[in-house]
Amino acid sequence: MKDRVRGIRSIEIAMPDPARAARFYRDVWNLSEVEIAGSTIYMRGTAHYHHVLAITQAHGTPALTRITYDAASRSAVDRLYHQVRAHTDRCEPPRELTSGSRGYGFGFTDPDGWNFAIVADVVDHTDQGPRPDRPTTITHVNLNTPDIPRASAFLIEALGFRLIDETQALIFFNADSADHSAMVLSKTPIATLNHVAFEMPDLDSVMRGAGRMKDHGYPIEWGIGRHGPSGNVFAYFAGPEEFPIEYTGEVRQIDSSYKPQGAEYWRWPPGRADEWGVTSPHTERWKRIQTMFAPPKTTAPPHELGHRL
Repeated sequence: MKDRVRGIRSIEIAMPDPARAARFYRDVWNLSEVEIAGSTIYMRGTAHYHHVLAITQAHGTPALTRITYDAASRSAVDRLYHQVRAHTDRCEPPRELTSGSRGYGFGFTDPDGWNFAIVADVVDHTDQGPRPDRPTTITHVNLNTPDIPRASAFLIEALGFRLIDETQALIFFNADSADHSAMVLSKTPIATLNHVAFEMPDLDSVMRGAGRMKDHGYPIEWGIGRHGPSGNVFAYFAGPEEFPIEYTGEVRQIDSSYKPQGAEYWRWPPGRADEWGVTSPHTERWKRIQTMFAPPKTTAPPHELGHRL
């Protein structure tokens, strides 16, 4: 039996003006600043995770520089390391971590060039619990890939994800969690970021968050609606540097009895883009920004590659 990651702990993004980005994620998106360590700004949701977002200084174009998964224990990290190492040579051994949430973990890069980490035994918050109108965690990341079989095999074989549902354009992957999906792959010609989804406590919080975004000059690029496979309410936006982000809530909860479905099952009637049939199609801007954020590039020597934490 394969070991499985438990879901997404956090992401790291590189921005040309980290302070400006932090003000947005604190004052508009409604995260809380945890600490500033060196040039990195850490921000949390209302769950116990030390942080869900780390903002660093971009040396070039803005980028999604890392996705960090949660593991159940140090021993699970060690076992996952051997699973991952069998599928990529860009993988560092597990070690003690001294920044951010600390703990024990390792970094690696997938076949499309995205940087990841798996961590456990971290320093988390003791206060937790949903609060109205505030994000709790990052519930999923959607990546575009030109090679669905290769990217899917990596998620399943290296990280223990379960392929849980498939539509005409998307494939959903369940981590070791009741949440329907933590990773989503989109079938596209190039590898780019599709979006990052921040979970809100409920529909009312998604609506209030969307209203606050509009009040601050950030229009809804797609939504508000309800998706099919994951059952979640959604509202999509372009954040600072047009980084594609989503407020989501009421994610479908599943267990081992859940029966995955294919594209025919999840096909909407003509003219409909969500379960309710109320949302408009994607804006042209939303379509454009889904091709903007490619995997981070590096010309560093092998011992300094982006897979290293």
